Amino acid sequence: MMTLRLRSPLVALCCAFLLAACGTASFYPHESRENVYQGKGGSRFVVEGIDVWFNGDPPRKYSILGYIEDNTSVGVDDRHQSIASAVLRKAREVSADALIETVVAGRYSGPSSGVVIGGGTGGMGVGFGFGFPVSEPVSIKYTVLRYLD
Repeated sequence: MMTLRLRSPLVALCCAFLLAACGTASFYPHESRENVYQGKGGSRFVVEGIDVWFNGDPPRKYSILGYIEDNTSVGVDDRHQSIASAVLRKAREVSADALIETVVAGRYSGPSSGVVIGGGTGGMGVGFGFGFPVSEPVSIKYTVLRYLD
C-alpha cells in the first residue's frame, strides 16, 4: 500500500485548496401536478449542446426535471460563457435540454484600497489601506429543463 507523506504545511494547504476548488453538483428532482410551462425568451449560451439561460427562460414549451446546486470556490463567470463540468454531467444524466441559472449565493470580491486622513484635538493622523481578492464558496443553482416541442 502506497502512502503519501506531506512534508510541508504549504503542500498540505495547496492540496486542500485544490480539493475545495473541485466543487460538487447535486440534483434534486422537481415534483408537481402541472409541469408544462411556456417561456417568454431571454439570453442564453450553449455548452456541449445544452442551452444555459442566464436571463429569462426559453421561448418555447418545457417541463422542469429538477434542480442542480453547484458548490464551488471559483468565481462566477460574469460573461456567462462557461459552466462547471459537474453541472453538465448531472444535466446529461437526467437527459436535460436546458438549464436556467436561478440563484447565485456567496461572495467574490476584488481588490480594494483606501486612504483616511483625520484630525482632532491636539493631533492629526494619516492612514493607508489596501485589500486583496477574497473568494468564498459560491453556490449556483440551476433549474433543469426538458423541451416539449
